[in-house]
Amino acid sequence: MPSDVEDIKNRLDLGDLIGEYVKLTPAGVNFKANCPFHNEKTASFIVSPDKQIWHCFGCGKGGDHFSFIQQLEGLEFPEALRVLAARAGVKLEYRNPEQHNHKTRLLDLNKAIMEHWQNLLAKDPSAQLARDYLQQRQLKEETIKQFCLGYGLEAWDSAVKFLQSKGFTLKEMADAGITVVGEKGRPYDRFRGRLIFPIRDVHGNVVGFTARKLKEEDHGGKYVNSPQTEIYNKSQILYNLDLAKTEIKRLNYAILVEGNMDAIACYQAGTKNAVAISGTALTPEQIKLLKRYTQNVMIAFDADPAGVQANLRGIDLAWQAGLNVKVISMISGKDPDELIRENPDKWRESVKGAYNFMDYAFVAILQGLDLARVDHKKTAAKKILPLIRNLGDEVEKSHYLRKLADILGVNEESLANTLSAIKVAPSLQPIKEKTRQSEEIDHNRTLAEHLLALLVKFPHQLKEVAQHLEPAMLNYQPAARLYTELIIHYNKNHHLPETELLKDFDSEQPGYLDQLFLLVGEEFINPTPDLLNHEILSAVKRLKDNHIRARLQHIAWALKQAEQAGQTDEVSRLIQESTNLSRQLK
Repeated sequence: MPSDVEDIKNRLDLGDLIGEYVKLTPAGVNFKANCPFHNEKTASFIVSPDKQIWHCFGCGKGGDHFSFIQQLEGLEFPEALRVLAARAGVKLEYRNPEQHNHKTRLLDLNKAIMEHWQNLLAKDPSAQLARDYLQQRQLKEETIKQFCLGYGLEAWDSAVKFLQSKGFTLKEMADAGITVVGEKGRPYDRFRGRLIFPIRDVHGNVVGFTARKLKEEDHGGKYVNSPQTEIYNKSQILYNLDLAKTEIKRLNYAILVEGNMDAIACYQAGTKNAVAISGTALTPEQIKLLKRYTQNVMIAFDADPAGVQANLRGIDLAWQAGLNVKVISMISGKDPDELIRENPDKWRESVKGAYNFMDYAFVAILQGLDLARVDHKKTAAKKILPLIRNLGDEVEKSHYLRKLADILGVNEESLANTLSAIKVAPSLQPIKEKTRQSEEIDHNRTLAEHLLALLVKFPHQLKEVAQHLEPAMLNYQPAARLYTELIIHYNKNHHLPETELLKDFDSEQPGYLDQLFLLVGEEFINPTPDLLNHEILSAVKRLKDNHIRARLQHIAWALKQAEQAGQTDEVSRLIQESTNLSRQLK
C-alpha cells in the first residue's frame, strides 16, 4: 500500500503542478523555464515528466513535488503535504507526528471553527440579523456557501467551548487569533455577534477571519480582524485568490479591488478574476503573488481625491514590478459592490473601458492643481516627468511628453531637456525579489516596532523589559536607538514624559514616534494586564530568539575560519559560546 507521499506523487503530474507557477516550454522529452528561485536570462530550470523531478542548473536547486512547493511557498514539509494532498484529493491520516506540526494544527482549528460558524449562519435563530444583511446586499445562497460566510454568537465563550469539544487547546486558540485573554487570565471569543468572512490563502487554507458588525450599539470597529499569526500575514494574502487564480490565468489579467464584499460581488456577477487587498496598501508580497498568474492587472479603487493619491502609490508599486497596469474608472465614486448592485452592465462597461496607468497618473496628479499658476505647473511637471522618464517605450515617452506640454501650455522642447536631466528615482526602480535574509530583517523590524509601540503607550512595562532585552537585540537601528533612549531616560528620571520624549527623539528622526503610535491596535486601546503582558513577553522572547539564531549562524562561520587557521583557543571559545546560546534557545 503506497504511503500518502507516494499516493500524492502518483496522482499529481509534476509538470502540471509547476506549470501553474512558471511558464514551461517543451525541450525534447522535458520542459524548461526561467528559474523561479533566482534571476536568469537563459532558461536553466528543467522539469522531467518521465522521472517526475526538477532541477535548476543555474542555482543547483532541485527535487520533487514537495521540495518545489516548500521552496517556492516557504513551507515546512507538513504544510506542503497538506497543500498537495488537497490538490490531489488524498485524505491524510497523520500516523507520524512529524507530518502534523503546529501550523497544520492551527489550519485544522480554523477550518473547524469556520464550519461551525457556517452552520450557525445557516440555522441559528440569532443569526437572522446576519441573514437579513446578506439578503440586503443581494448575495445568493450559492455565493454565501462558496465564500463560507458564517456567524459568531454573541456569547463570550461559544467558540472556546466548541473548539475544546474538538480537542483543541486554549493555547492553540490564542495562537490562531480566535480568542483574546480576559482580565482574570481567561480567554474569550474575539468574534462575537458578527458576520464572519473566512480568509483563505492561495491554496484554499483558512488562515484568518474578518468579522463585520451588524448592530450600531456594537462599540467595536466596523471590522474586527484576525491578528498576525504563524499562519496569517495580511500583507501576503489576496482575498479570493484561491477561487480566482484559474480565471486569472485563463483571461490573463486580474482585477484588484479594495474590500471583501467587492470581490464577492464581482464573483457573483461573473467577474471571477477579482481579488481584494482587504484593508492594506498594495504590498510587494501581494504583487509577487499576482505575478505567478499574470502580468496584467486592472485596479478598481476609491475615486475620491484622497483615495486617488493613495492609490497612485500602490499602482506605481505594481508598475515598478513590471506589471501592465490599467485603472477601472469607478462611476460617481461608487465601489464595485455598489455599482454591481445598482447596474451590473455599467460595471462590465467600466472594466472594458479601463485605461492605462499613465493616463490615470495624469488625472490623479493634476487633481486640485490650478494650472494657471506657475508654481502649480512646476509641481505637475516635477511629479509627472519622472514617470515619463521611466517608460521603456520611446513612442510612449514622446506621446506623454507632448500631452504634458499641451496641458501645461509650455514648450515641449523645454520639457524634453528637463526630462533628459532627470535620473530615475529609487522609488521608480524595478523591485528586486527579496532574499530570505531581507525578509527576516523586515520581520524583526516589524516585531521590534510593535514592542516599542507598546512600551511608548505603556511605559510602566519598560523596567521589566529592559532586564531581559538588550538594545543590540533589535535588528533595526532606529528602533534600537529609540529603545536605548527610552532606557536611558527612564533610568535617569524614573518616568517617560511623552511630550519631552517626542521632542527629543523627533530631532533625529521626525515623525517616528507618531508612526509607532499607529501600530497600537484596537485591542490595545484599553488592554487587560494579562493580554498586555502576554503580548510584550511574546515579542521579547521572539526578538531574543532571532538575535541568538543570527549569532549562532555567525559563530558557525567564524568556527570554520578558526579551524582552518589552527586557532585552537578561539575554536574552544566559539564552541563554548555556541553551546551556551543553544541552551538559551532551548
